[in-house]
Amino acid sequence: MEEDPKFFELFGLKFPVHTKLIIKLAILVWISLLIILLVAQYFFEYEMTNADIPGGLTAGFLLAYLISILIR
Repeated sequence: MEEDPKFFELFGLKFPVHTKLIIKLAILVWISLLIILLVAQYFFEYEMTNADIPGGLTAGFLLAYLISILIR
């Protein structure tokens, strides 16, 4: 049984929200970002900044939402 999307409105546009799918995708995206960060630190001597964690969480959620829209 497929979940019916909920909608939210922003600037007169309606956006579908598939909650279960977005949560699954967000977790996968956050794990992927963590792996990319660890690889960058190990191989390229990247040093984390104060913006990496909150920016990664926000960008990961937005990327998960974009992927959920593209899947549907």
